[in-house]
Amino acid sequence: MAAVNGERLLDCAICPNMCRCECPVDQEWRREASSPAGKARLAHLLLEGRLEWDSALLEVLSTCLGCRGCQLLCPFPGLDLSRELLRVRTEVCPAGITLPAAVPYLNNLKKFGSPYGARRSGSASRERQGRPEVLYFVNCTAQANNPRMQQLTLELLGAAGVSYEVLDQYCCGYPAQIWGDLDLARQLAEENAARIAGSGASLLLTDCPECWHTFTECYPCWGSELELPVIDTATYFLELVRQKRLKPGPVKEIGRITYHDPCIWARVADKCEAPRELLQSIPALELEEARPGGQETRCCGGGAMFQLTFPERSARIARRRLSELPPSDALVTSCPFCRENLQADGAEVLDLVELLSRAVFQEKDE
Repeated sequence: MAAVNGERLLDCAICPNMCRCECPVDQEWRREASSPAGKARLAHLLLEGRLEWDSALLEVLSTCLGCRGCQLLCPFPGLDLSRELLRVRTEVCPAGITLPAAVPYLNNLKKFGSPYGARRSGSASRERQGRPEVLYFVNCTAQANNPRMQQLTLELLGAAGVSYEVLDQYCCGYPAQIWGDLDLARQLAEENAARIAGSGASLLLTDCPECWHTFTECYPCWGSELELPVIDTATYFLELVRQKRLKPGPVKEIGRITYHDPCIWARVADKCEAPRELLQSIPALELEEARPGGQETRCCGGGAMFQLTFPERSARIARRRLSELPPSDALVTSCPFCRENLQADGAEVLDLVELLSRAVFQEKDE
């Protein structure tokens, strides 16, 4: 990872701080230290040696969701505060200073390859007949909280006649990076890159925006650059629908849906159109747009592993986001963290793949 950019941190630290209007963390806590510029000031003082590191300061610097909402009102082109804060936590924070809440999850990651502990056994891969077209990477969050996602994805691939294999359910390394263990992140990246290269697949398919970002942006920096394209499920399944290899039909009891844009898909990957076009391919389905939505979406509180390390605060941010969404028959998103977090207070949330599966297989189920 590149060195911390102290000049950009200082720009943020002395800014009038309008970005706090778009920071879900600051909207919840309303403390100076929780604002984007407040965290930048603390990071800058730590860089200059005017403050001494301790776990309390690390916790404050870790209260960034990585949603890039602050960039919507930032006057400094090229400043990605979430990236700079991550660099401070991973490159500058002394060894031995840890985020206490993350320790058990890091231990799980080292022992089981997943922050959630022992992994459930997944569905078997289709028997290899030459090189598979798709290598499907099952993210650890869906594996732990919504394991049926894997089976639904494989059923859709099978229905479209796509040859596939499933990558062993190992974490991409993103949580280890977020919690400051770059050695573990690089180790996971190296192991995954070797498995991916050995598969001979034409593309890597993922339904997690953080996995996508880690594969495409972090792996090259960690010396494990992948030699095949990494495609999100919305984009890939949309192409299968366009080719008429998948034919969605109406979904019983769901006529109007609200779509929540995950932050990374919307602001980092610029993937706002594919999910909407895929939703619009389902007959008789009316899309109710969230406000704000698209690239101006607001984080649900699930970014940067907040659900695990700051669960109560994460849930309060989710409730705030839910209050902004219009009523509909179903709330749909395309991120395992968003799906999990937006279920605060019992709300039912569907992943886009779950809704597509209902549309494709409903007649068969009936």
